[in-house]
Amino acid sequence: GEVIHLWDRDCSVQRRHQKIIETAPSMGLTEETRNAMLNDACRLLAADNYRAAGTVEFLVDKNGKHYFMEVNPRVQVEHTITEEITG
Repeated sequence: GEVIHLWDRDCSVQRRHQKIIETAPSMGLTEETRNAMLNDACRLLAADNYRAAGTVEFLVDKNGKHYFMEVNPRVQVEHTITEEITG
C-alpha cells in the first residue's frame, strides 16, 4: 500500500484541552517545515505498514523545527476542515 497525506491543519487555539479554532493549511508554517512534516508523517506510517486513516501530530517550535508528538489511529473531529481544503 501507499501512504498519502491530506495536508496539514493547525489546532493550536484551545481552551481546557478542547480545540476552539482549526485552520488548514497551517498559516505559520514555512513551505520547508510543512514539507518536512508531511514527509516525516508519511515515512513514519510507511515504515510501520500502517493501513488505516489516522492523524500524525507534531509540535513546531519558534524556529520552525518540528517534533513528533503522537499518532491518532482514527479520523478526528477536526476532519471537516481537512475535507474543506481537499474537496
